Amino acid sequence: MTAQPPTYRPQPPSALTFTSRHFAVLTALYALAIVYSSLMLGPDGLHYVPITAAEAWRKFRAIHYVHNASDQRPDWIANMMMTIPLSGFFYGALALRKTSNGAAHAAAVTLGISILFILAVKYAQLFFPPRTVTINYIAAQSIGAVLGIWSFRFAHRQLYPTLVEMFHKGEGLAVVLGGYSLLLMAYFLMPFDLALSPGDLAARLSSLPLTIVPGAGHDAAYRALLVLADAAATIPFGMFLAVTGRNLPFGSLVARGISAVVPVTIVSLFILSATPFALSLVGRTAGVALGIWFMWKLKGKDLWKRHYRYAQYVPVAFPVYLVLLALANGLLTAKWFDADQALAALDTRELLPLWSLYIASKADTARNAIVTFIMFAPIGIMIWLRRGFWSRGAGFSAFLALILSLAIEIGRAMKPGLTPDFTHPFVAILGAAVTFKAMPALWKLFENEARRSLLEDSYTVELERAGRLFTVVEVDARPQRQPEIGADLTATPRRKRFIR
Repeated sequence: MTAQPPTYRPQPPSALTFTSRHFAVLTALYALAIVYSSLMLGPDGLHYVPITAAEAWRKFRAIHYVHNASDQRPDWIANMMMTIPLSGFFYGALALRKTSNGAAHAAAVTLGISILFILAVKYAQLFFPPRTVTINYIAAQSIGAVLGIWSFRFAHRQLYPTLVEMFHKGEGLAVVLGGYSLLLMAYFLMPFDLALSPGDLAARLSSLPLTIVPGAGHDAAYRALLVLADAAATIPFGMFLAVTGRNLPFGSLVARGISAVVPVTIVSLFILSATPFALSLVGRTAGVALGIWFMWKLKGKDLWKRHYRYAQYVPVAFPVYLVLLALANGLLTAKWFDADQALAALDTRELLPLWSLYIASKADTARNAIVTFIMFAPIGIMIWLRRGFWSRGAGFSAFLALILSLAIEIGRAMKPGLTPDFTHPFVAILGAAVTFKAMPALWKLFENEARRSLLEDSYTVELERAGRLFTVVEVDARPQRQPEIGADLTATPRRKRFIR
């Protein structure tokens, strides 16, 4: 009977419990956000123009399909993705009700109400010019509604049970790092506007905006920071490779990372609105290797003790973090406005909540939100390290992130050539608070991995030693009979078998 390796089975996390009421609240909040961003935000801020219902209905019936060029594809994709959460939340609110009439009935009701909501918002946009109302956007958002229903059904019936089972088997860290890796690859390929037609492909190849280092027009320190940030983003992907390939050598894991990084980098060359840079391939490979090395060094380490050890470095790390934060936001330059100049240059529309969502493309908005979230996540990490393993500090993390983010945006308002974005403080609050709340569970996952990898390595070493021993010592698998009295003891014995 083959011996089984000793496995460390951590206590599985409690399952996330979402009820119909939770999804109903999420649906209402998300619908309000869509209404606000679709009606209240515009080039001139809130711009309501009263027209009669008959005139609005005439304009609504006159909307048509517009043949757009390839440069409009990112906006079309963004409109499609915007309604995926809306229909997904609403379908969850209906499907999880105890009195639900079935999944098919909930899906039909969700799709119908979602399309009615989309049409109602588009009709209301006619009162807030110059909002664009076309069949293109209605079709995109309707497709998003269908994808939202499908996504929830897939997640609820297949994905979520599989992930819970993996957590019960002690693979929680692989789940978290795998999810991050998928989102990272999607981030590299945003906004997904691939060159599909021969004309787009020829135009992209003829004027490929490939650079050596990103951040053209900025100083060398800022451009170097962009390269390092791009490399650091792939460190968790390297950790994922190490966790899912515990028995593979370092070189094989790095080769796996390269086999994923290279295709993504090549595909990004054909993203119409992307500007790839040559050092990304080197930096991302280095980040993958660093992540693998980190997980190898983590084997057998007592992370409970290291929690308190790392907490001692926070007073030194925090000033360094502030300097990097100022550098990333372009504040470490000599030119400044005085207070009067800053007020004169300030556009009052920038103070409107979420106004930056309109003036920038939706892909750039999503990218800026992700970057801002990551920039302020270290606040939650450092406060968690200092406050203790189970202490409360999410509110303080959010407050500190709010103060720092407001200071940065005010600083950007006083810098020539920079534009403040007062949506960032909301994202900063979310980044710091969510990270603080997630740190205890994430730290435990790394603790589990450190113990598990050590036990599996110990079993592998013992099995290898046993194998070497059995290749040297002769073993007869059958029981030996005693020689009979008078037997010839000098006869050649039967060949014995080896266990290899």
